[in-house]
Amino acid sequence: MLYVADMADDEVRAYGSVAPLKVGLLNDYPTMGDTDNDTIAAISLVLDEALAAGLIDRPVQLVKRNVVGLPNGTYAAVEEAFDELVGEGCLAIFGPWVSDNVVPLSPHVESTARVPIITLSGSEGALGEWCFALNNGSMAEEPVMLAAVMLGDGRSRIAIAYEASLIGKEYLSFAEKAYTAAGLTVATTVAIPQVEAEKATAVKALRAAQPDAVVHVGFGHGLWGFTDALLDAGWDPPRYTTTAFELAHVNAEWMRQLAGWVGLDSYDERNSVGQAFLDRFEARYGRRPGHSMPGLAHDAATVIVRGLSAARPLTGAGVKDGIEQVKLIPAASGAPGTMLRFGRFIRQGWLGSDYLIARRVLPDGSGHVFHAAPSDNISRAVGISC
Repeated sequence: MLYVADMADDEVRAYGSVAPLKVGLLNDYPTMGDTDNDTIAAISLVLDEALAAGLIDRPVQLVKRNVVGLPNGTYAAVEEAFDELVGEGCLAIFGPWVSDNVVPLSPHVESTARVPIITLSGSEGALGEWCFALNNGSMAEEPVMLAAVMLGDGRSRIAIAYEASLIGKEYLSFAEKAYTAAGLTVATTVAIPQVEAEKATAVKALRAAQPDAVVHVGFGHGLWGFTDALLDAGWDPPRYTTTAFELAHVNAEWMRQLAGWVGLDSYDERNSVGQAFLDRFEARYGRRPGHSMPGLAHDAATVIVRGLSAARPLTGAGVKDGIEQVKLIPAASGAPGTMLRFGRFIRQGWLGSDYLIARRVLPDGSGHVFHAAPSDNISRAVGISC
């Protein structure tokens, strides 16, 4: 037991004479709304449950940093927040989440070599010895998943609107390869800004290619105004997007912006682990959020707790080694049967073909429903005959 005479007075009052385990939360895309509140609440619940169950032997102090990183803010703010969390003694950090920030941060995390991070980034450029991912999607895998969904929906001729950004261009490269391999025709690709901007010109160019479906790829801000531009043009094509779909969970206006879109999401109401966690969440907080972040926060916090529990010694390096020992833990995210696992050379933590499933926002923007599981047509999408 560590006695901490030099702890701050408020920490002594809160935790007694035992130093808390510090875990960082680096949110580089703060919404300042229900989504962020649900994330913090879910993490806190998992940490408290771990202490009550004896998985860890002391409380955890969640040290939060909310910064506006790319695409709307700056990368510099993200790196500064990471350094502050390391300086405060955090043993692991959940975040940052956005690939445009995580990819450039990864070399800095590696050179610091003190604290592991768990990110939601879908870019493999974010991975490293100290950089783990419960990737909330993947630029390499999402196009294959979406191809499978579109094949199941009977689509064949695709027009792609891609955000002119690191994320958008990486998505586009993989999408063109995946759709071609699946036998889909890419009729045209049209660049759009990665921030809010007029969409009439892009809609006109997409429509001219006469597709039977429109696909958006990118972080998601390029979707703002897309639905309105389609309405203004009198065109209502089947439309698909990446895990940018999950921006629909931010607030009612984002849900309206995505009205009628099908996209990839890690929330699946069929997952009994996730629903059992939401039962406990509802019992504690009096609300039951039906979106991806509580499950993702549960899974990330579960990995961190397991890393803390297995850490020998209780340092950042020890926690990194402990995370590598996470094997076959049932996940709250994804379809039923999705698992969490890492290893010495394994830095992406999902095990299961449907860690993402397809959901659809209702035409009136009032909510979202399950649409399809990629695994139903994944063999067709990768050109394998069963």
